[in-house]
Amino acid sequence: MQLSSGTQLHLAQLNIGTLRHPIDHADTAAFVDGLAPVNAEADAAPGFVWRLQTEEGNATSIHAFPDQLTIANLSVWQSIDDLRDFIFRGVHRDFLRRRADWFQPGSRAAMWWVPAGTVPTLAEALARLAFFERFGATAHAFGMADRFPTLVVVRTPLADPIVAPMLARLDAELVDGTPEGGSNFMHIAAEHVEKGNGAFFVAHHDGVPRACGAYRRIEGVPGAAEVKRMWADPEARGAKLGAATLATIEAAAIADGFTELRLETGEHFTAAVGLYRTFGFTQCESWGEYAGVPFSYCMSKHLG
Repeated sequence: MQLSSGTQLHLAQLNIGTLRHPIDHADTAAFVDGLAPVNAEADAAPGFVWRLQTEEGNATSIHAFPDQLTIANLSVWQSIDDLRDFIFRGVHRDFLRRRADWFQPGSRAAMWWVPAGTVPTLAEALARLAFFERFGATAHAFGMADRFPTLVVVRTPLADPIVAPMLARLDAELVDGTPEGGSNFMHIAAEHVEKGNGAFFVAHHDGVPRACGAYRRIEGVPGAAEVKRMWADPEARGAKLGAATLATIEAAAIADGFTELRLETGEHFTAAVGLYRTFGFTQCESWGEYAGVPFSYCMSKHLG
């Protein structure tokens, strides 16, 4: 898979499950004994790119969940077909058939596309899984049997030629949708989205740039960043591109160390307000240039 720019895409997958017994329990021994041959088969499999592991060669000692018996498998592959061939053939197929011997019922999994060369963190992968469980299967996070157009949301410089046309459409929609007497705040500069200050993202849906959004540091408010320039192509309505972009912004802001996201929109933009509420944003007091502006609606969310 690749974008219209020629950027190659790879497939990331996360699978988490909870063991019936601790890793050093006698009933888990066959699982532990099988890890090395299964992982060796993965490493040598056609289309394999990367997997999460520690110095021991697996990820069983990575405890990122309240239940210490819950473990994660995170890997990247060149294609869905490559991943499927590995899962359902060879040593792993036989290993998979015994999963119920070692794991409690109810495994959780999600897949998504990443630009080639991208290595997802476990935190990013868990955010994808949360998106999948919140919105169901979408192009942003899906299951093995699902088929959607590819979607990747990538950090993009403001000077990139694909950005200006999207922002022009956003500006026109804001002006057309704002009641007389209201104001729009359209400014964002390159320094606002430099590393450490924020980021600008573009969502490529089936290889076409169809959504964007950004966050920038709020000066004078420690730990806070502002969501800016959110837009999704109305022609792609239903594809959850706005939600995918906002989820990417939130994950990136957390990775940057921000502890709060704020935003300003119009109370009349009900679809936008509904999306933000879905993500846990609530109305807050206006700040800075937004104070006292007619029809302005400010929201905030604390990042856990």
